Amino acid sequence: MEEKDQEIGIDINEAMGAIPSEISSQALRLYIPNKDRCSKEFGTQRKWVLEAANLLSEIGGGCTIMPAVEGIWLDENGIAVWENPVVLYVYVNGNKFIEKLPQLREFLHRLGRETNQGEIVFEYDGQFFRIIEYDGEIK
Repeated sequence: MEEKDQEIGIDINEAMGAIPSEISSQALRLYIPNKDRCSKEFGTQRKWVLEAANLLSEIGGGCTIMPAVEGIWLDENGIAVWENPVVLYVYVNGNKFIEKLPQLREFLHRLGRETNQGEIVFEYDGQFFRIIEYDGEIK
């Protein structure tokens, strides 16, 4: 076996003085858009970011908010729409995550519905999820 393929036997908690019971490897990322499905800025992105940050803090004890990034998506006509979503992430506390799932669902569906989104996306544990129909939406 080549040296680069060998695992290093180290207790990283001990080496770094970390709390062993506070390890979390599952990340939750939310994408808060600034435009609706018609490519119009809806003007309340900051309100949604702050609400998301509070919810993620309840799930993991805090969260990180990245500055607005550039993104592009194709609308139903194949036209490129540029936007500046804000990405928030947290490493979850499993019990708190399960406890807060109903609030997380309610938040994401309300975000999609009230800001007229074609879809709302989020990542959990390395997987990418899309919501295209929102609870409480009148069709």
